[in-house]
Amino acid sequence: MKARPRILSLLPPLLALGCQAERSAGTTTETENSIASRSFAIDSLLPSGAGTLFEPVVATLRLDSNAFDFHGSRPDGRDLEVVRESGDAIPFELVFWDPTTSQGRLKVRVDPWIRAPGSRLVLRSGATPADRSSSSRVWAGIPLDRRQRWNSVLVDDFESGNLLRNCLPDSSFWFLGGLLPASGPASSSPGRPGTGLRLTCGPGQCAGSPSILAATLVAGTPRSFRSLDSIELWARGNGRVWVALEYLDSVQMGRMQRGQIDSIRAGRVWVSRTLDTAWSRVSIPPSAFLAASGADGNTDWEILRDSVNYLTFLLDGGSELWLDDIRFHGLLATDLE
Repeated sequence: MKARPRILSLLPPLLALGCQAERSAGTTTETENSIASRSFAIDSLLPSGAGTLFEPVVATLRLDSNAFDFHGSRPDGRDLEVVRESGDAIPFELVFWDPTTSQGRLKVRVDPWIRAPGSRLVLRSGATPADRSSSSRVWAGIPLDRRQRWNSVLVDDFESGNLLRNCLPDSSFWFLGGLLPASGPASSSPGRPGTGLRLTCGPGQCAGSPSILAATLVAGTPRSFRSLDSIELWARGNGRVWVALEYLDSVQMGRMQRGQIDSIRAGRVWVSRTLDTAWSRVSIPPSAFLAASGADGNTDWEILRDSVNYLTFLLDGGSELWLDDIRFHGLLATDLE
């Protein structure tokens, strides 16, 4: 009878050791405290062009039901934590987290001192809810060119002068709906170096409702844009430019190529910005898209975000639109391959 307390006293460290062993082996586990965890080899997460071992890197954790057990985690992701196998916290940014569909994405800062060969990090859910996600801590000190390389995709900068290919991984042509041959690549001067895309309306074309002036296919099949942080571009002209992400099937694409806006089915999110005759930077986060109205196919971002295949630019109340350096922030090249 006296030996039983000693046996029971050994159970907590044994249980803790067993849980740690499972995590380091790379399996998803769930403890009696409903803490699910998964370990990842750091080398497998590093982006291309990760630099030397002496520089910080921002890696991306793309998760689905095969990579992590979402069961029991909070919808807002505030119970998540990323740690070293020693338990030390690693800075991370929660991009999105959806236990209902078992999808999630995190950006993780990999500092030089945790990049030793064989090192692993651990993602855990079920921790006490707290604001652990921090974009500023993840990206602190990372130069702009690396931020863009590791967290954005260039749609086009028009420097090639070739409208048969955009700069996306699954490249496609640019449809021009304005006046030809006045529309096309041209010098961005004054105000910007290099080449931009000039779009000119035909007589009366852009005087009333928004008219399609340019569009390009972002991928051969509809893609998820859940991780989109913003659409960034440089623009100038007159009137109002409408920036739209769309899902278009073959019938709707035919209507678009005839300059028509399909209002038969909802398949567009968009927002407008007033143009200036001088170049200005335009940044559009998903939160800026107009609420669904039913008019002109406009729907909610939550409905469209997993099935985007076109980027479209329209103009109303003006006669000319210039575009340059169009970029999707938050997406990776592999999202659109």
